[in-house]
Amino acid sequence: MNDPLLEPFKTKNLTFKNRMVHAPTTMNMSDDKGYVTRQAVGAYESLAAGGFGAVCVGATNVRWDGLINERMLGIYDDTYIISHRELVEVIHHNESLAGIQLFYGGLIPGVGASFPLEPGKGWIPGTVAWGPSGKYPIGNQQPGVVPTEVYKQLVEDFAQAGRRAREAGYDYLSYHFCHGSLPHVTLSLLENQGREDEYADHFLFCEQILQRTQELCGKDFPLIPRMVCDENYEGGADIDYFVDNYATRLHALGVDGIDCTFGSMLPAKSRNPEVSSGQYIGGGFYVPNLVTLPSVKKMRAKLIAKGIDMPLMGSCNVNTPEQMRAMIGEGAADFIASCRQSLDDPDFPRKITEGREEEIRKSTRTGASLMTGNIFAKGMAGSAQNAAFGRDREYRIQKTPDPKRVYIAGGGSGGMEYAITARAAGHDVIIFEASAELGGVMNWAGNYKTLRNMEQIAYQTQWHRLMVTKAGIAVRLNTELTVEAILADKPDVVVVATGAKPAIPSVPGLDAALASGFARTIDRVLGQPSDPLPDGNLVLWGAGEGIELGLDLAQAGRIIRLLDPGEVLVPSNYLGSRMAAINIWAAAAGLVTEQGVTLNEVREGEVVVNHADGRTETITCAALIIAPGRVANDPFSGKLNKSGVRLQVVGDARTPRSYGNAIHEAAYLARNI
Repeated sequence: MNDPLLEPFKTKNLTFKNRMVHAPTTMNMSDDKGYVTRQAVGAYESLAAGGFGAVCVGATNVRWDGLINERMLGIYDDTYIISHRELVEVIHHNESLAGIQLFYGGLIPGVGASFPLEPGKGWIPGTVAWGPSGKYPIGNQQPGVVPTEVYKQLVEDFAQAGRRAREAGYDYLSYHFCHGSLPHVTLSLLENQGREDEYADHFLFCEQILQRTQELCGKDFPLIPRMVCDENYEGGADIDYFVDNYATRLHALGVDGIDCTFGSMLPAKSRNPEVSSGQYIGGGFYVPNLVTLPSVKKMRAKLIAKGIDMPLMGSCNVNTPEQMRAMIGEGAADFIASCRQSLDDPDFPRKITEGREEEIRKSTRTGASLMTGNIFAKGMAGSAQNAAFGRDREYRIQKTPDPKRVYIAGGGSGGMEYAITARAAGHDVIIFEASAELGGVMNWAGNYKTLRNMEQIAYQTQWHRLMVTKAGIAVRLNTELTVEAILADKPDVVVVATGAKPAIPSVPGLDAALASGFARTIDRVLGQPSDPLPDGNLVLWGAGEGIELGLDLAQAGRIIRLLDPGEVLVPSNYLGSRMAAINIWAAAAGLVTEQGVTLNEVREGEVVVNHADGRTETITCAALIIAPGRVANDPFSGKLNKSGVRLQVVGDARTPRSYGNAIHEAAYLARNI
């Protein structure tokens, strides 16, 4: 009953109903002029309805030339106030505080460009890329240098944007003084070098913005800047420097708190070789959970030593309720600021409040949580797991007046998502799963023994299974749906969610080796842990899909040769964001991928391969593992024509991709039966 996440908290000028805040997240949901859209209203409405103590609207640009995304919110003049009022209203209707983060691009414009840029320009017309020195480019690799008079103009631009935000009804202002924006790179000890004007004082620009805003909005109007409290670069500002030089001045200004971050986007050498500076911002899959908690605690201790009592927000890889409670534990932050978990399940604060934590759709942090692209590459924010986010109003499920009988072949991510959605709409649904358990490939995709955070892959399947049970959906395990059964029962809709199967190559002796167990697919190795690999040297063929398994085995002490048929390694699409860590760990384990190697023949205890240089080699090994990639497994298309049964194919049964594609396709189709 005494959950610290649910305790109210008072800052100098605000009262939060709980300790959970939606962090300012760039959504890319404005119109092409930066005005608030119905889509943006729906997204923030869903967050506020989810029970957050505060919902902070993401980076909102104060001047057009600082734009970094083509659908980034703006607040350029007073005509923007009215649309922001609607956004504030839906947040307030749901009893959350409404904040807004003010932004200006700096060195970031140009990120995501797909054509050559003129020096100093972003890829969006009328935008510029510049910093205090231009020595550490982020977007355009030939940035300009911000003149003194532009700094002064931008102080007024920020302050006027703050005035408009207050007039629109926002309860507090956040500031994007972090992650490559102009205020941050001006604070940076690396980028802000060599200036001879007043802005050689690293903090002055931010200080003037806050002071001028207070002149327009009043000193009691709450300000909570989002700061880089440690650049985590060699030669960059650290927590000691931040507290001594920036926190004292922030405290003197009377800000309501600091939203703490601990990384940057500058092209500089990170202090930690395993966790780059950028990964302290939006931690990747392998980045340790609660990666910033030690930094938050150090920050708190340093502030106390200075006699500064300053509320702090902590974020980055804080996804489960247990992790959230740790972030606001003794000597740590006062709030958790949630980003990715907010998108994957906007209702998680309400579920905690109502005692339904088991129903939280915990973030797997796999693939991008951006199914329509990347916010820096012409896409909008979204969730691989939660297809409704960003479509919240149009995706509200309505009970159907005409229930259909729906048979679903396959109980993986796509099949279960379809079943849950269709059942909620009132349809009669049965899942047919050929194996003994729902979940499909996601049941074994994280069965690695030495790789960090792999337990998270199972989160989505665990949630799906729970919700299938709670919805009372009929499930027939160990039952393969057949064409004959469909024609006999005549359901209205058949959903093909049968996934993909290994693309087994035609190689002499391979079928016999697979039957004997000398050769095994990656599916078998990971999916049947009770049947371990034999002792001895191993060969793994197919690094694009199998490099994680190869690394896991190497780190466990197995001697393994990792072979791949391609001229260059092309990792499976879900591995993209993980490869930086994989490469570091593979080098440390002495694991090298041999490219251009094809299978010639498989014999018991031997593998014959052809190398790119024409050599043929016979390799003696205890076992051959093949990770050959995937091909769609659709046993129904074309076989139900003219039967009166509607057929829908989702996920890998269409084309092998990611579980996110399966969820999104299923969520869409089930709403449109």
